Amino acid sequence: MRVGIVGMPGSGKTTLFKLLTGAAGAGGGRQDSAIGIARVPDRRIQVLAGMFKPRKVTYAQIEVVDVAGMSLGQSNGADDADPRAHSRALTVLTNNMRNCDALLVVVRAFTSPLEGDADPVAAVSSLADDLILADMVVAEGRKERLSAQRRRSADEESELELMTRLCQGLGQGLGIRQLGLSGEELASLRGYGLLSVKPMVVAVNVDEEQYAAGDYPRRAAMEEWCRERGVLLVTLCAKIESEIAELPEEDREVFIKEYGISRTGIEQLSEAVYGSLGLISFLTVGEDEVRAWPIRRGLTARQAAAAIHSDIERGFIRAEIVSYDDLMQVGSYAAARAAGVFRLEGRDYVMRDGDIVNFRFSPAR
Repeated sequence: MRVGIVGMPGSGKTTLFKLLTGAAGAGGGRQDSAIGIARVPDRRIQVLAGMFKPRKVTYAQIEVVDVAGMSLGQSNGADDADPRAHSRALTVLTNNMRNCDALLVVVRAFTSPLEGDADPVAAVSSLADDLILADMVVAEGRKERLSAQRRRSADEESELELMTRLCQGLGQGLGIRQLGLSGEELASLRGYGLLSVKPMVVAVNVDEEQYAAGDYPRRAAMEEWCRERGVLLVTLCAKIESEIAELPEEDREVFIKEYGISRTGIEQLSEAVYGSLGLISFLTVGEDEVRAWPIRRGLTARQAAAAIHSDIERGFIRAEIVSYDDLMQVGSYAAARAAGVFRLEGRDYVMRDGDIVNFRFSPAR
């Protein structure tokens, strides 16, 4: 699963990319997109590793792209009044985003010596408008081609009706996720590379004073904008997060407690992005390894087994499961067995986040 990070110049998007992926190097301004792997923080893995003392600990991971090209809402140095320059620049960026499964939009809330005062709501609205504009071009083009056909199949008639609805909604400034489409209709759009249908997380980058105050310009409006669109919102201070990342592991908890927080902003951001992708984690434990396995929400036990190995899926017999919360209540594997909180589930059991699983299967012959 791939997440694309986008944002205006000076928003801190490249800093957040580095914090999420552990990447090093110079700041933004690259011509090519940078790709990294982000580890998804999971306190459950830390606790289970303490219980089982495994030789290896593996967290869930997602691919993160610091999307290159001009920033949305900008013309990459060109005159904003020149629609052709903006269109060319927008094409570069949208093409870089089409292969992403979700978008992380970074906006600043602090005053910048170079960029001036911040309006995070205007910034994210500008980003969203450009996504809608890009989708409008795609939907109108497909609608025109279908309309021009003298004969259309039943499927093409349905597609034309859907494209007409998309054009109407997009023309009203609504993203595709706001149009109330059915799951089947959304699935039919996967091949179009549409952008406003992608899950979105907004990260508001504040300065230290704003972070301490727990407030920033137009905060209430920002929260309302995200709530109306079903967008996850995370507020963090990239400067503080960078300081935390540079500390030795043993000093980080002390630093975090001084700020009166239980989790870092990067932890919250990673979890929000993970959730926006529709992912959950099931867990496996043992002396060899404690591991979190990312799967799409709604998968069955047999389907989840394929995340480990296709042979386990093919030879699936049963899944022996205890939830992480139940295990923590009783304190140990032995106590969990004695308390009867382990259960055997069949192939159609729908996996839940935090299920600790041992798959029973018949080895391939």
